[in-house]
Amino acid sequence: MINFYRILSRVYPQNIRNSYIRLLTYSGIKIQPDRFVGFVLFFGFLFALASAFDLAALFDFKLLYTFIISFIAFEISVYMWLLLHSEAKARFIEKVLPDALQLMSSNIRAGLTVDRALLLSARPEFGPLQDEINIVGKEITTGKDLGDSLTSMTLRIKSDKLRKTISLIVSGLRSGGQLAPLLEQTS
Repeated sequence: MINFYRILSRVYPQNIRNSYIRLLTYSGIKIQPDRFVGFVLFFGFLFALASAFDLAALFDFKLLYTFIISFIAFEISVYMWLLLHSEAKARFIEKVLPDALQLMSSNIRAGLTVDRALLLSARPEFGPLQDEINIVGKEITTGKDLGDSLTSMTLRIKSDKLRKTISLIVSGLRSGGQLAPLLEQTS
């Protein structure tokens, strides 16, 4: 069945499929994008077919028009749900980002290294930001550069504030300046 969904996902135009892939990444939903897109297309077809027959029988609507409208409405609603989910995640992260930066700054002032301060600033109350910090921590542990790991975090979260903040932190790391005051001012 998985291969069926992957094959079916090829029916979508490339730009819509890429948009779904970006939204799935931003939302943090852990599913194979082609499988998700194929499932949405298949289920949308079944939903539109069932609703078209029901509405045509109950209200004497044209079957083809009802099918097309139902299919488009279903596809738009799934897309909007993903969009709203990714926006909500970004807003929440933007809301807790100052607290995380303050905590990281305090850890640096306490004498911890930058990567250790980052890892210890991952708290459960930060929600999705904690997950992203943990991902960055795993990447650093496996040998990836701290700046590159932080920059890759901005690819998973649709937030301009986070992107600008990470850019400031990475430039501060590369220039070798005082990072603790920079984090406090940024927060």
